[in-house]
Amino acid sequence: QAYEFESLDFPAVQRLLNSYFAEFFAVAPEKLRRHHHPGAEFIYVLSGALTLHIGDEEHTLEARDSIYFDSTVPHAYRKSGAKACCALVVTTG
Repeated sequence: QAYEFESLDFPAVQRLLNSYFAEFFAVAPEKLRRHHHPGAEFIYVLSGALTLHIGDEEHTLEARDSIYFDSTVPHAYRKSGAKACCALVVTTG
């Protein structure tokens, strides 16, 4: 398992987006399971380092970095480095 998500807006009615607190774990790149979903995704890293695989690209984000991408493109995440990695994740669609 590469991550755990906790919904931050579960009780909201008629949501136009979904927000989560996420904790990411170290996983070997070859064991990552890519996924995709409608809409877009925004990630803001709170602590640690996060490596994202989006399509054929790889991006590493540090604390206070963010990224916005088309979440219909297959993607996966994994913690990089020794520090705990947590982020806010917002999805649409």
